[in-house]
Formats: sequence, C-alpha cells, structure tokens
Amino acid sequence: MFKKRQVKQNTRKRQNDSESESEDETQIVRKEKKIREDPNFQKTTKQTKAAKPQVEDSESDESSCQVGVSYKSRKSSARDGPSDMGATATLEIETETDKDAQAIYEKSLKINAELKGKEDDKVYRGLANYAQYFEKKDTAQGNAASGFVRKGPIRAPANVRSTVRWDYQPDICKDYKETGFCGFGDSCKFLHDRTDYKYGWQLEQEHEDGDNKNYEIPDSDEEDHLPFKCYICRNSFKDPVMTKCKHYFCTKCALEHFKKTPKCYICQKNTFGEFRTAEKIVQKLKDAGDIKTMAKDSDSDSDESD
Repeated sequence: MFKKRQVKQNTRKRQNDSESESEDETQIVRKEKKIREDPNFQKTTKQTKAAKPQVEDSESDESSCQVGVSYKSRKSSARDGPSDMGATATLEIETETDKDAQAIYEKSLKINAELKGKEDDKVYRGLANYAQYFEKKDTAQGNAASGFVRKGPIRAPANVRSTVRWDYQPDICKDYKETGFCGFGDSCKFLHDRTDYKYGWQLEQEHEDGDNKNYEIPDSDEEDHLPFKCYICRNSFKDPVMTKCKHYFCTKCALEHFKKTPKCYICQKNTFGEFRTAEKIVQKLKDAGDIKTMAKDSDSDSDESD
C-alpha cells in the first residue's frame, strides 16, 4: 500500500484591512475556474455576473415584502372622464365649426361690415371676401349666416347621435303564432303576432325572379291582368293560346304569325313554337257566358276552311 499524494491547492493568504482583527489571522480564498467557451455550443443568454450570495437578514425580508408598483394619489373623489358620463358629448366627425362654409361666410360678412363706406385699399382678402355692394335679404334664397336659411352646405347638428341596431331575430312568440295561445299570457317577453313576414333572402329572390319591365301597379289584388281581346286581330278570343312569355293570342293568329317569325308579337321573345291552352281565359269567358259564342265562331271558321 502506498500513501496517496496530496496536491496542494492554489491558496494564498489575504490580510484583513480592519484594525480590530489581528495580523496573524488568515483567510482561504479559492480561485474561480474559468470555463472555456465552446464555439459549437450556443446560448440565448449570457451570464455576465455571478450570482450574489443571499444574505438572510431582517432587512432583506422587509424589502421583499414591499410593493413593487406605486403611484401618487390625487386625493380627489372625482371620477375620470366627463362629469356627465358623455351625455352632452358632441359629434365631431364633420368639419370644424371654425372652418366650415358657415364660418367662412360669417367671416366675409364681418369683413364687408368693416369695409362698408370706406375707400378701396387694393388689398386682396380671398375669393370669399370680395366686397358686396348689394346686401341680400335674409330669405330662403338669401345667404343668411344663421345656418338654416342660406345657400351652400348647412352645418350639421352636433347634438344628434344615432344608434342603429340590425334586428335579424324578430323574437316572435312561436306558440302564439302557430296556435294563437301562449301560456305566459301578457307577461311573455316575445311578440304576440300571427302575421306572416318574408325574410330578406325571400324578398331578394322574388326581386331577382321578377320582371324589371313589369313596373305597373295593379288596381286589384289579381297579379295577372288577362286581356279580353287578341292583340293581333283585335277581336274576341277564338281558341286562345298562351306563349312562354305569358302573352295570349288566338290559335289561328298565333300560327299565322309564327309562319312569318318565331318571335312573340308583343315582346319579341322567341316562342320556339310552343303554344299552350289559355285555361284562365277560357275559364274567364266561361264565367262571362261567352264560351258558346266562342265555340260557334270556331265551328264557322272550320266550315269555311273545308
């Protein structure tokens, strides 16, 4: 067995500066080892200072308990913002009142009043400040500086503020609309209405499907106005037919016109040779009692053709 050799540590003696301690007292200080930085190893942060040893004393405990954020109080009970909570706020999206058309005109009136009766000083004061030798009266066509009866842009009211809410949910009581009875009675928070309304997409679809040229408002509740005579022969209908564009003619007139052109006699749309029986006109003539005369006329026409 061999005795292990002890390596001496790199130590030195350091004298204390305080006079109270003796000169013979020594203190061992270890030399810090420097870590060589590896270029292949990257770090996001670099520790520049060594961590200080924590000293446990009463002062450090008191400092840690203190609040980190503080502000100076104004020592006032008044709330922030306007005192009336914005009830008298004005609308500030229009032109400033000292730069709008009314302010410019008021300025020109003031300049004209100052220069009235004086000699022209040959000073140009702008396009709106020319000398007015004829004073207009304060009428609706005049240009008074009141803001309501004068030419030009009128100053918008600044005390009016509008609030818009798009109600996509009508909140109608479903039970009352379907059955006419609601268990909540008058205390129901939904609207008791049994009328039928169309949604926005239904109105848009009807507008797209409709005819833009059909702008006449009917006098009665009937949507289609049935003609009482043929558009071609200007006589009563004989075997009435209807085209795809819902125009009515006699069968004989429609076929003769189709030999010349396949377009409709009224709207000039292509009929493609399709003619349907006009059941509405037949029913209308039947109700009016003219169906017998119509049948007699058709029989006489067939005999003449034979």
